[in-house]
Amino acid sequence: MAERARVFTIPAGARFLPTLADALLAGRLGSVPDFAADPLALADIRIFLPNRRAARALGAVLAERLGGAAILPVIRPIGDVDEDDLLLQPVEDPADRLVLPAAISRLDRQLVLEATVIIPASAADAFHLAGDLARLFDDVAAAGLSFSALDRLVPEDLARYWQITLDFLKIVGEAWPGFLAENGLADPAARRDLLIRAEAERLRSAPPPGLVVAAGSTGSVPATAELLATIARLGNGAVVLPDLDLGLDEEAWNAIG
Repeated sequence: MAERARVFTIPAGARFLPTLADALLAGRLGSVPDFAADPLALADIRIFLPNRRAARALGAVLAERLGGAAILPVIRPIGDVDEDDLLLQPVEDPADRLVLPAAISRLDRQLVLEATVIIPASAADAFHLAGDLARLFDDVAAAGLSFSALDRLVPEDLARYWQITLDFLKIVGEAWPGFLAENGLADPAARRDLLIRAEAERLRSAPPPGLVVAAGSTGSVPATAELLATIARLGNGAVVLPDLDLGLDEEAWNAIG
């Protein structure tokens, strides 16, 4: 592990992915093999990007820069909670992947919630309310929280309406995990975070030989922040943040953490 984190930035006025590709190929993010002499040299490099669109775009930029004469690095989208597919699948052994429960599809989740916990005036209202509740599940999971924390969020002397809402959320927060466990499923956001944290642990315990780069993500989700911190502290790791304010004073840096 490196003693200091290796963090870079690309200013807002620069095109992020072309600048990232040029810095990578020039060795400014870390030592890279002579890809001109060995077309396979870049294959040991791992690059993590926020989503699959960025991954495809970076692959296209690198292919253009290399003239199609080299094998591209491994480019993995970390996966957005809003995507249908959580594309970060860091488990190399297929048998290990079976340990994680499958993610329930978003439509199935919404339909189950609509049928079991929502009692509104109309079917249309039920479907939309179930969608709102599903997004709340994702937000809670992404923040690394649980519904058990609701008791600490608000005072006890709430208006009766809000107390009823809290009581409902507590019931749902207890019943929904039971439904998922009974059916061998997981919420998409929770499963994504398990995959990201598992990747961070693998990088810590067995750093790969090639350069590891995480770029474009700001780590707003705790699990992603853990992955970025792990990569930044690898001896062969680098994190590239978009438009980092380099003029911050020490007090501001300490406030960020």
